[in-house]
Amino acid sequence: MDPDPPPWSGLRRDLLLKIANLLDSGIDRLRLRGVCYSWRADLRTPSRRSASPSESLELPFPMAPNPNLNPRRQGKFMLVHSTVYCLQPLDKITDNCNTTECWIIKIEETGVAGEVRLKDPLCRSAKSKAFSPCLSKGLNILDHRVSEITKVYDLQFVGNNDKIPEAVYPELFSIRPVKVAVCSKGPDFAVMAIHSYGQLSIWKNDDKEWTWLSKGQDGCCNDVVCHKGKFYALYYSGLTISVDLSMKIARVTPALAVHRSSDNKSFNKRLVSYLGDLFLLDRDPNPERGSLAGENSDSDDDVLPTYFHVHKLNEDEGKWVPVKSLGNTAMFVGEDCTFCVSTQEWGGCKKNCIYYLERFVSRDDADGYQVDRDVALFDMEDCSAKLLSRVSDYSGLFRLSPFGAQVV
Repeated sequence: MDPDPPPWSGLRRDLLLKIANLLDSGIDRLRLRGVCYSWRADLRTPSRRSASPSESLELPFPMAPNPNLNPRRQGKFMLVHSTVYCLQPLDKITDNCNTTECWIIKIEETGVAGEVRLKDPLCRSAKSKAFSPCLSKGLNILDHRVSEITKVYDLQFVGNNDKIPEAVYPELFSIRPVKVAVCSKGPDFAVMAIHSYGQLSIWKNDDKEWTWLSKGQDGCCNDVVCHKGKFYALYYSGLTISVDLSMKIARVTPALAVHRSSDNKSFNKRLVSYLGDLFLLDRDPNPERGSLAGENSDSDDDVLPTYFHVHKLNEDEGKWVPVKSLGNTAMFVGEDCTFCVSTQEWGGCKKNCIYYLERFVSRDDADGYQVDRDVALFDMEDCSAKLLSRVSDYSGLFRLSPFGAQVV
């Protein structure tokens, strides 16, 4: 072995550019630039692979016929994406904020070179009370161990006519999808979206219009994910279908007899793909569920009336199998994404738990009502749900401390 290896700056520029072009993650490209000064100079704007579906794309509008849509409304959809990361500081820090062994963040690339936006990991358009970045001097990723967890996709409507009045309820349901998923295989990729009271549509690259897959309340869809190169769509009844990139539709499971909310428009069911398995999470906001909390609970007053049924897909038998424990896995249920992390790899997350959003309706000063969001934790061990702020060892998961704090 050479006792005096050549410096990193001596790597040929053509090889450096080839390495940069193989990286899909923006964080990985930034870390590559941070190796040395010459690499920062050579990789000012590292290119991406042109076939990546994470690129900004223009998609047709609308997704399906809708009587609530203004007939003069014309425009297009832009496919945008954010990335959820797990951060772990390389050095121990001391500050006045709550800190944990790691933090979960979501970063949106704004489209402006080098500019990103820090977003709440679980909220789509607002932020939860648990989210507090507390950034004083910015985020230096070179000071952290960074792992990409998942990408989150959305469709933003861009109108062609400024004279058309802004969309109002219920037209907004045609302009902003509830959930967006992307699947890709080689140069081919497709986008699937839930919109207009649970309707489902799909667009494949180079299509001139969307394909409408479900119509009306009978086809109310709760969630859609990409799993093993296919779309999996979950309907309110528990029926699950798959759609591959050749547009072949298959029934995966029959209706699942689990909790049914009294609100038929409720989106309590979620799908999550993790390590080759597909899970179904069914949230039961039943006040009686608070009594299921075990003796390990610190206070009965802290217990929230929420319970989660968890199932895993048995693909060979085409049915959902109940799951009683998540082991060393933590699940996160957001408004626009659901994902998992290994608590063995990231010690700041509590194992065998589901992180989710609780909503609280409160009266404001103008005698109106507002909806607040706060992160809660459902523990599969004792079947109890509590606000994350009441779980002291893990309450700082979404509260990044000031990065100008003293390093010890």
